[in-house]
Parts: sequence; structure tokens; C-alpha cells
Amino acid sequence: MRSDGVKTLLLLAASLILTLLVLEIGLRSYGYEWLHLNRLRTEREMVLRRSPNQDMRYELTPGASGRAWGATVAINSLGYRGYEGVPGRHSGYRIVVLGDSIAFGIKLPVEATFAHQLHRLLLAEAQDSEVLNLAVPGYDTIQDVALLEFRGLDYRPDLVVVAYCLNDAGVVSAELQYLERWSVLYRSRLAQFVAERISRLRHYNWRRHKNTLEVFRREYEGQIDEIGPDEGELRALMASVPEPHPSRWYGHPDRVGRIRYAFRRLGHLAVENGFSVVIVVLPWLTGDSHTYPHRSAHRIIEMESRRAGFDTIDLTDEFMRAGVENLKIARRDHVHPNKAGHTIIAQRLLEYVRTQARTQAQ
Repeated sequence: MRSDGVKTLLLLAASLILTLLVLEIGLRSYGYEWLHLNRLRTEREMVLRRSPNQDMRYELTPGASGRAWGATVAINSLGYRGYEGVPGRHSGYRIVVLGDSIAFGIKLPVEATFAHQLHRLLLAEAQDSEVLNLAVPGYDTIQDVALLEFRGLDYRPDLVVVAYCLNDAGVVSAELQYLERWSVLYRSRLAQFVAERISRLRHYNWRRHKNTLEVFRREYEGQIDEIGPDEGELRALMASVPEPHPSRWYGHPDRVGRIRYAFRRLGHLAVENGFSVVIVVLPWLTGDSHTYPHRSAHRIIEMESRRAGFDTIDLTDEFMRAGVENLKIARRDHVHPNKAGHTIIAQRLLEYVRTQARTQAQ
């Protein structure tokens, strides 16, 4: 009986090992390599690294290259994606783009991003124009401003473009621990598969925790400006925001106050350093011109932008005319536009720059 029991255990172990081996081979044949989406071959080549700036929290790693966020990514020697400018005063017109994964261009080649397209369009009209894309996936507006302070001001921009995503009112930044935790599992695709599921659940729970009002208020203490009781129009808009995500975030004064703080901080930098700011409000890819649910949130952003002295470009009408289903990078992705969407952004920014140039020439 004892011998039969040992044989049974050995058969079960062999069967388990064989099953795991088949799954491993299957995942490799399919081309699955999740950790390759988040990190590269060595610690030095991680796409993201911790930042010495407390507000930025993390940043892109200079010189990293490979597959990341569903695309082939190359981070230049100065720590951002795309055309590499020279720090200091530029002889012509220089635009610095700030933003998150939309402006960065996840799931897209760099040539498809609106920053690259705008750079090419401006070069066709003026050889001394350039667009530098400092966007980092997961950043919100406070992180954008911190990056501008920490590194972007070195480029002495004439115009700063903030690509504003509606989820900037909440916390969606990457938690670096989940990017660093699984290095020992890199070679096993099966282990990566299990790690991915665990990490997604853990990151979801982390974001949900960070976005609870008590945690949000404590996390950003000192970075939330007051919404006055006499601001009737703004408060009416906040009360009118619908429940669907992410509009519901705009119904609370702490979240809007944090946007106000970020814009105020950016406005001070603009005055001190002599550049202009335009906030590009990027629509959530849902609904149509009649059913789009987030117009109140857009209006709140526009009001806060104007309060800070910025111009605003709202792309809702252009996106709705094109049809949001035609602009999605993936069917279930309501955040990231495809190349066609980036082309719309680039064209609208080109029109804006032309208008500004004509106004200044008068």
C-alpha cells in the first residue's frame, strides 16, 4: 500500500509538472511576456524608475528601450520619448508637452503621437520650431507641473501644452512596487501569467484605496485649494456631474481644489518664466454628440483653466464628429485614442499655434 501511495504521488507530481510545462510552452508559443510590457532585461533598463522629486514619484529612465505599454518604446538620453531637444534657450519656437499615457502614446509608435505629428507639421512651416514630449504614463497634473519644474524649465519653452485626461482628478499613477517585484520570475511565462493576475488585482485595490476621499485628502494635504462658498456657477456644475466614471470625481471640492492648486502652481511658473499655457481637454471615448456624459466635467476644467490665465482647447466636438468608436486604440479602451485621434489633436494644436502667431504679429 505504501509503495502504491508513493507511485500515485509520483504520478500526480509528474502529471502536474507536465501540465505546467505544456502551459509554459503554450504561453511562449503565443508570445506572452507580461513583464516585458513593464520592464526590460536588466534593472538599469527599467522603463520607469523612482524619481528623487517627491511630487513626481517616478519618471522615465533615460536610455531605456524595448517593448513597453504595447509599443516599441525608446526613451532618449534626457529621459523622455521622441525628439530630443537641447536644454537652454532655443533659437526658434519651442513647445513642451506634458501629460500622461495619452500624450506619451501607449500602444502607438512614436511617429503616431500628436507631439511628433505636430513637430513635423511645424517644421514644414518653420524650420526652427520643435515639440518636446515630456509626457509620462500615469501622471496627473500635479506630477506634470512637478516634472516641468524639475526638468522641463531647462528647455525654456515658449508654450506648454497640458494634455488633460479626465481621470487626472483621481489617482491612477503606477505603483512602482508592482513593476519591481517580479524580477525573479522573468524567465517563466507561467509565473508571469499568475503574477499579472495578482498584480492587476493588487493595483486595482491600491487605486481604489488611494481614491477614497479620506485617503485622498490626507495624501494631498497642502495641495488642495479651497473652493469658496460664493462660487455658485462652479458649485452648480459640480452638483450636476453624472455618476459615471470619471465625472463623479468632479463633484467633490477636494478633487477640484487639487486641480486648482496644480493650475495655480503652473500659472506662477508661466509668469515667472515667460511661457504660455494651453490646456487640451481630451474627451472620454464614449457616447456621441447627443449622449456624451462628461460635459460638466469639461466645463469645470475650462473654468479652472481660465481662472489660472490659460487658454483651453476642448476636443469633444471634433472627436464626436469623427465618432469615438473610430478613434479608440482598442474596443474596450475609453481613454486612449489611436493615430487618427492623435492627428485630430495635432491639427487643432497647429491651428492654435498659427492663431497665436498671427495675434502676436499684429
